[in-house]
Amino acid sequence: MKKGLKILLTVLLVILVAGVLVFALTPTRKLVSFFAPEIDNLRVTDVKLDEQNATMQMLAEVKPSLLSGFVDSVAYDFRLYGISIAKGKKTFSKAEQKGQTQVLKLPVTMNHNVTRELVRRQVKEGGKVQAHIDAYTDMPLFGRQKLDIDQDLEMIIPALPGQELVDVKITDFGLDNMEMLMTMVIDNPNHFDFYVRRYDIKMKLKDYVFTSGKLKKDYLIKAQSKTPVQVVATSDVKNPIKTTFKTIFGDKDWPYHMTMHSVIEPKSEVVGTVEMSGEKTGSVNIKQQLKKIKETKKAKEEAEEKKEEQQKN
Repeated sequence: MKKGLKILLTVLLVILVAGVLVFALTPTRKLVSFFAPEIDNLRVTDVKLDEQNATMQMLAEVKPSLLSGFVDSVAYDFRLYGISIAKGKKTFSKAEQKGQTQVLKLPVTMNHNVTRELVRRQVKEGGKVQAHIDAYTDMPLFGRQKLDIDQDLEMIIPALPGQELVDVKITDFGLDNMEMLMTMVIDNPNHFDFYVRRYDIKMKLKDYVFTSGKLKKDYLIKAQSKTPVQVVATSDVKNPIKTTFKTIFGDKDWPYHMTMHSVIEPKSEVVGTVEMSGEKTGSVNIKQQLKKIKETKKAKEEAEEKKEEQQKN
């Protein structure tokens, strides 16, 4: 019994001495790297897209190791196919933490001129985002440490949907009001579907007519497809007599400047609501549009008269 106990104590002593030697001989930086936390469950929220930039918040959960503590600051660099797409620094306080899991909320701004083709390539090939994060934390035994974290992340970066104005129809034109039907084609290059929940348009037509319209129903835009979206717009006409005179005797082409704001809701667990803004310019052949209105009304009246005659007979 005593002999067995001696052997057990000897083995434990050898293990202890070996552990001390490993701890003493291994460089601190390498030793600390064994206890670096993992970054997981990455998702994107609060996305805002315009024609130049994309801004968003990247949320990442920190899975602590046995010795790693609260991460109070980070410096990060996200790369896609070896090209930096977003970098920055952020500090955190324990007061921001909710629950047991620490969530890093990293603000990100990307320029479409740099990322557009990379993101579209990622959509087709499913490439991973290479993340390099310098995380700072206080660790037992080691004190204040910088942890180098390099991970390939399954992170979806939303690509900018295309928006093309394909048709503008004036459906009604009176002395003091105007109604338009605008058709936009939305190109969804992403591999997830999304709903268009809101689509607001404001237009300045020539120098004196303003119009605005809102989406009257939600549209589902399928992944990697194009879908037409129609917006009905109405407005009051400024200076109705002057407008009517210029419509009859003035230029046939009326230039317009249009601003758009839309809210889309991806059918994805890792991408939150996305807001998009944009601008379009062009012209409307006002005389041709009024001719179409007249022809449509005439055809409608003739159809109603024909229907009445059939009912009489």
